Amino acid sequence: MIEDSPVHASALRALAPISTIGRGNDVPPPDAWTSLWPALERDGFTLPAVAAEFGGTGGEVPDELAVIHACAAVAARCPLPETAVAGALLAAAGHAVPPGPLALVAPAGCAGLALVDGRLDGLATGVPWAAQVGHALLPLSQGLALVTLDGCERQPGHNLAGEPRDSVRLHRHRPVALLPDVPADRLLLRGALMRSVQICAAAEQALKLAIGYTTTRKQFGKPLASFQAVQHQIAGAASKLAAARILLDAAYDALASGDASREIAAARINACLAGGDCASVAHQVHGAMGYAWEYDLHRHTSAIQAWRAEFGPLAYWAERLGAQAMAAPSNDLWQFITS
Repeated sequence: MIEDSPVHASALRALAPISTIGRGNDVPPPDAWTSLWPALERDGFTLPAVAAEFGGTGGEVPDELAVIHACAAVAARCPLPETAVAGALLAAAGHAVPPGPLALVAPAGCAGLALVDGRLDGLATGVPWAAQVGHALLPLSQGLALVTLDGCERQPGHNLAGEPRDSVRLHRHRPVALLPDVPADRLLLRGALMRSVQICAAAEQALKLAIGYTTTRKQFGKPLASFQAVQHQIAGAASKLAAARILLDAAYDALASGDASREIAAARINACLAGGDCASVAHQVHGAMGYAWEYDLHRHTSAIQAWRAEFGPLAYWAERLGAQAMAAPSNDLWQFITS
């Protein structure tokens, strides 16, 4: 269980100052994380699965899972997940990880970029926290490019959760490093797994709110939780979430041992399904209360919808996993499905 990890418990405590949960309208300002970042960096939460020789803490792959999950569980809006994953990708390629927060951009956001004579031109969209991070990892047809964002023209934007997703224009911009041996698809897989962890963490919190609300809110003189229809809704969402969590663990286990493309696709599909179901059920049982701005539910459900749309939507991953199944030898299809 993720919650049993000491890293998870420590991350929850470290992120408490920028958590937006349980504060009503008195939430930390959007840039509150910048003052906390040095402490997060010092205590090893920014690069939890990066070897010490590359600037990390020498932790293991499950530590990354724990930190990303904790960040989403307390709705701490900061680039901690992106930094952890970008740092892991850099370290795996043998490149030192620069200090400070990092951005990780989906391949779809870099379709307008061209690398000519060692310099980048074009527009990168959906760049997380472009105004505050020092470096961004961009997927290109030639591999990955690590770039600085200082001095670049920036157009602010946000996703549904209110997290910065800016557009950055690069003109004759020389990358800090090019990683030709790291395909863009590897970044897509790692980004999709990252968002899947966040979706499941937010879905868990939404479901907890729903369960708590139905046990205290009464209708016709009885708690909502006593109605069988409500019980069925919550049980159905909880079962999908349990399946998604199992597949997340399987994806991280596969990631630690080698190729995890199939496991990540399956985890992504189930996280999107479970997240959507948990968000829907939570709002249904809350009624109008679930839409109150000062109530915590929207902080989780808006994030679920935002993260479902990033690093490939559900349909993309379903088609991708289906193609892998079709390509499997017919005598191994059952093994492919059940393993």
